Amino acid sequence: MARSNLLKDLVSGSTSIENILLRLKVILSDLEDESIMNWIDGELQGYKENKDVPNYRILKGNPTGTFIINYLTKYTNASVPLEHLLKKEEIDKLITLNITDSVAVIQTLLKSENRENYAKVIPTSFCHVISTEEIQIVAMKIAFYSNQLDGIVSFVKSKLVEVIMELEKQFENLDDLDIKSQVDTDEKKKEQVIYNIEQIIYEGSIEIGDKNKITKSRLGHLFGGKNEN
Repeated sequence: MARSNLLKDLVSGSTSIENILLRLKVILSDLEDESIMNWIDGELQGYKENKDVPNYRILKGNPTGTFIINYLTKYTNASVPLEHLLKKEEIDKLITLNITDSVAVIQTLLKSENRENYAKVIPTSFCHVISTEEIQIVAMKIAFYSNQLDGIVSFVKSKLVEVIMELEKQFENLDDLDIKSQVDTDEKKKEQVIYNIEQIIYEGSIEIGDKNKITKSRLGHLFGGKNEN
């Protein structure tokens, strides 16, 4: 079976992932499936809601900052011992970040000088609230590593390869960016292709994000992803 230029361009890296997503968006629109298009649009434009973020975009960071032990010893740019200040589930919520940026924005960040400075900054007021007489937190951020962001890009690229290969198995002439006539001739085939692609994208479930809702707690609504400059 001859491979499409769409797949060749993706694998060779001769064009951007954004370009591949745009071409794929045109093709997949003929399937008329909302969940698939939401994924394409999320990777192209960014995800508007945390609940819509796929699992591979949910990262765990390292709490680092400046703190004082027993009003005597000061630590700077060190791992903050949160286990002495918060419950396990509170720590988990604090160090978790849903990456909502488009894949193009992530790639731009990875090419910048700030690639190693991606962090969620914790408000000073919250640091004061959780401080004790034994541990006084002066400043804190949740640091994320560039290889975690690289992992998102690689994961998206891998998913795109699988989606295109699935389309190649089912349809002809993908490079025409038009499979509507082929889709319209076989409704069962269309439904099967939609199911297969959803399984690829969402790894067996399209109900994403439901495990990542933050319940009301001391953490409140404080946090969004930021680049620390």
